[in-house]
Amino acid sequence: MSKYDNSNKQKGIEINILGYLKELSKRIWIIVLIAVLCAVGGGVLGKVTSTPTYTSSMSFIVNTLTENVMAGSSEVSAQINIANTFKYILSGREMKNAVTEACGGTVPYDVVKNSITVQTVASTNVVEVYVITDDPELSYKIASAFVDNYDDVVSKAYSNAKLVICDRPAKAEKPNNDRTPMIIAIISALAGIFVYCLIIFIMFIVKDTVKSSDELNRKLDLPILGSVQYVEDKNKKVKSLLVVDKKTGFSFIETYKAIRTKIESNSIKTGNKVYVVTSACENEGKSTVSTNIALSLAQNGKAVLLVDSDFRNPSICKLLGVSGIGCGFSDVINGKADINDAIKGVKNFSLYILANERPAANPSELLSTKAAEDIIENVRNQFDYIIIDSAPASVVTDASVIAGYSDAAIMVVREDYAPFSRIRMSIEDIDSNGAEIIGCVFNGDTNGISGVSRYGSKGSRYGSYGAKGKYGKYGKYGYGEYGYGYGEYGYGSSAKKKK
Repeated sequence: MSKYDNSNKQKGIEINILGYLKELSKRIWIIVLIAVLCAVGGGVLGKVTSTPTYTSSMSFIVNTLTENVMAGSSEVSAQINIANTFKYILSGREMKNAVTEACGGTVPYDVVKNSITVQTVASTNVVEVYVITDDPELSYKIASAFVDNYDDVVSKAYSNAKLVICDRPAKAEKPNNDRTPMIIAIISALAGIFVYCLIIFIMFIVKDTVKSSDELNRKLDLPILGSVQYVEDKNKKVKSLLVVDKKTGFSFIETYKAIRTKIESNSIKTGNKVYVVTSACENEGKSTVSTNIALSLAQNGKAVLLVDSDFRNPSICKLLGVSGIGCGFSDVINGKADINDAIKGVKNFSLYILANERPAANPSELLSTKAAEDIIENVRNQFDYIIIDSAPASVVTDASVIAGYSDAAIMVVREDYAPFSRIRMSIEDIDSNGAEIIGCVFNGDTNGISGVSRYGSKGSRYGSYGAKGKYGKYGKYGYGEYGYGYGEYGYGSSAKKKK
């Protein structure tokens, strides 16, 4: 078992609540849009399906005293209690049967039963009766029959008190203020938000991607070389995401300086010189990371060779703005070119590259040959560092092959992109081929950056394979204005002299 495999430590399902809330915050406008659409739909549905209703109301006062007698506190309390008793009498079956008979059989009992509502006014001896139907004439007819028959029903049930009508019913002139559409709209909006949040929660759990550098370190038990912050470029001022461009921002540049320091420290302790940079999946920005690592080391006065071994989708030349290089790495492996002709010095960068401009056939077979290994061994003593940009480790076997003749490996992990299962698989493959994994670069970190959409153009702002999936078009690099040449830096003996 790989020494980097700590999957046995992961028991059960780990839920990162803060990560989930962050995920929701990045979709806040989608949530608002869903709420609005559901509310509008629910409101329209409620409006279409609702029926206007009409109310005829009346009110009564409970009286337990004889004429010209003043009511004391005890009498008032008694009247309030009796009012509650009358509430049940007036809403009972006998009262509704009396109303049904008074309507002459034209109104069914069920209609009368469902239309009458009786309630008392809190802390008073007032009883209110409402008759609500979908016809103003019917409401008034039932209310009038109620007034004509209430006294007989009440006197039979309770003869010690009188129920005096103080507000007679009238025919409704307009329908009631129906709040049903509004209630349905609110319920629909809340239901839509709940369902969407539930879907995101399920996706969050099932997806099992890396949400933060701390989570990456905790689950994989690998050191984090650096967390490269996502570069927002709303005004499109950044031409290329390279450390030589100050417009990428202070944080971006300083992160790569910190990564450079850790790589130099590892090299001093272990003697490692050849580092392969890869990722679990495509579109994680590994080419941009490897290029910036090489540039950072070169800025520190080191002789650095940047090798593009991704023959399926070479991108180093495009990132550096280099064109017309002629022969490349694959030509040297095939024996069609000399290594001294294939290695180019790039002006203004103090950097050497060994790369292809165009894809090459049979990349895995080429990289597996003894010739490819010999090339790396032959140039090992010519440079302080050799940084090899490789294809994604879980997509093709190229990275595992290169790991066999590299000293160490660096994994690039893009935020919320590759599943942990594929990252672990890639690490195990590289480790089994003999390359020490010195750590991970957490790429495109949006922690602390507000308003970054997960579905925006994030990939294009830190290098990618593109939206076409496997080796599609390149992201937006901005090729810059850098040239290349042989004269200033040279290769071979001049490189040794500089070292």
